[in-house]
Amino acid sequence: MLGNGPSGGGGGDEPFTGRAALGYDHGYDGEIFYLGLALDPAYIEGWVEGCLERIGEDNSEEEGIFRDLWDDETQREVVIDCLKADCQVRTGRPPGL
Repeated sequence: MLGNGPSGGGGGDEPFTGRAALGYDHGYDGEIFYLGLALDPAYIEGWVEGCLERIGEDNSEEEGIFRDLWDDETQREVVIDCLKADCQVRTGRPPGL
């Protein structure tokens, strides 16, 4: 799980806030990735967490593999690319941002 920090990431029992919450919703419910927010670490962390929780509902082993890779900072781009393959990738930002 993600820890607390300047990114506003949730983790544990604490909810995501700000861009991390937006990313979580896009990864979990919307299955959408916005390229316009790709450089925002809070958005990315929330989006990855949302995707991993969605995956874990169907396959906890696959979720564990992705979480282990995500924990290795040298593999984060691989995880992001794999998760984007299962999402709709949109240019720009969501309406209202």
